[in-house]
Amino acid sequence: MTPKGKVRQFIPLVDFIAEALGPNSEVVLHDTGDLERSLVAIRNGALSGREVNSGMSEFAREILSEGERTGKQFISNYLGKSYSGSKFLKSSTFFIRDEDDKIIGMLGINTDLSALSEVHRILGQMLDVGAIGETGAEEGNISIRETVLAVIDQVIGLYDTDPARMTTDEKKNAVDALNEKGVFLLKGTVSAVASRLEVSEQTIYRYLK
Repeated sequence: MTPKGKVRQFIPLVDFIAEALGPNSEVVLHDTGDLERSLVAIRNGALSGREVNSGMSEFAREILSEGERTGKQFISNYLGKSYSGSKFLKSSTFFIRDEDDKIIGMLGINTDLSALSEVHRILGQMLDVGAIGETGAEEGNISIRETVLAVIDQVIGLYDTDPARMTTDEKKNAVDALNEKGVFLLKGTVSAVASRLEVSEQTIYRYLK
């Protein structure tokens, strides 16, 4: 079977996942053999406005490079961006590989977080507290800073103490957990993580080595 034929075998799975998760989750299938026309199938495409034969976004190409570099079978629950860059998403990617373990396709799930951002904004107004981070959500669109800080707070909260009292090992473990969630795939997040953990950016880079 050709690589193109093997990738197309996943189209029924695209339909199944989209039906199971509902309209807030976009499901895409890429053929990495032609990055300029990589999109083989897409369901709930209104989330990004893409169509079949659309090219692979720069962010998706970064995920592809990560899969090639690490040899992982999938990367799950990382922070993604819509094709237009107007929305931030919870994303997961499964790598389709050939007999030589080369990536020939990518099956992706992108869930829109905008609705959750709006819920947070409303609750914040009701409780008379500010939005997460320095920038607030506008018209239901979640900012990258809000998304990153929400994930950071979730991870730090597992230690049941404030960052100033966390040990070096605890901070390193927190950075490892954030890395697993794909936080550092987005540019500019090292500074945000360093600020919340009360360490320098150089320390974060050292933890990531």
